[in-house]
Amino acid sequence: MNDNATENAKKMDAFICVHRRDVGYLLEMVLRSYTVNFQPQRHLMLISNDLPYLRDFIERLGLSQQVSLSSDEDWLSKDELTLGGWYKQQLIKLRAYQFCETENFCNLGADTLLLQPLSYSDLVKDGLPVMYYTRHMPPNLHYLYEWLRVGNIARILQVKPGKSRRYVDFINDLFCFNRSELMGLNRHLEKLYGPNYFYNLLCDFGSDPRNQKKFGEWTLYNMYILECVKRPVEIRNSAAGFLTQLHNLSALEQFRFDSKVAHFVGKDFDVDYIKNQVIRQQGELGRYLVQAQA
Repeated sequence: MNDNATENAKKMDAFICVHRRDVGYLLEMVLRSYTVNFQPQRHLMLISNDLPYLRDFIERLGLSQQVSLSSDEDWLSKDELTLGGWYKQQLIKLRAYQFCETENFCNLGADTLLLQPLSYSDLVKDGLPVMYYTRHMPPNLHYLYEWLRVGNIARILQVKPGKSRRYVDFINDLFCFNRSELMGLNRHLEKLYGPNYFYNLLCDFGSDPRNQKKFGEWTLYNMYILECVKRPVEIRNSAAGFLTQLHNLSALEQFRFDSKVAHFVGKDFDVDYIKNQVIRQQGELGRYLVQAQA
């Protein structure tokens, strides 16, 4: 394989599911961080439940030539469009092989910043996406919540949660899929639950937050890899300088902006504070933000 072919093989499509409430907040910085720090970038797509609103936002930023846009309706059935928004975004992610063209492709959260350069080797090892997990230590009891999710996903896949119970929390807002494996997961679910498998699985859950632990796209995909097809895959602890999840103001105030990726979960965070902290790091993203606002 020549050098150009090798480089092309290391390119990855990426996509962001953008709810109307995500337009604004951190989205501009997220897009800037992708431009600067996502090294294997090939093509970026944004999928939204309010496409005209998102299109206006992208045009104001001058980014309309750099991204493509589509609507939830392009990728969901009429039945699936009746599900809660939390589930609809997950189904779009699990169907991303329909609009991403590279063998491996990446989902980026609309409130997730790439603070440092992210290389192909950060995301892929031996042809398959690296599987990141989060380790929770006492007194953090979130481990128990994710433990219940693993049990529920095991029942959906009709397997025993063997290796998955060693890692438990696969939830983060930057994750890569392998095309062949994701298609295999969809075929597996169709075989178990019929042609309208996602709707059949989720239609009774409603919008009650207590039902959210009954499903999870990352856990579903990872457990399919680990328990159904048993692929040998690189597994890494996301806390080892890769990803930080920030759920509240206290966590934000203590954060040193020193991981490669940061997920700003709290929707009421001060965006100017975050931007100023990024600029203070004097990295490539900070310099880019200064130029963008000049």
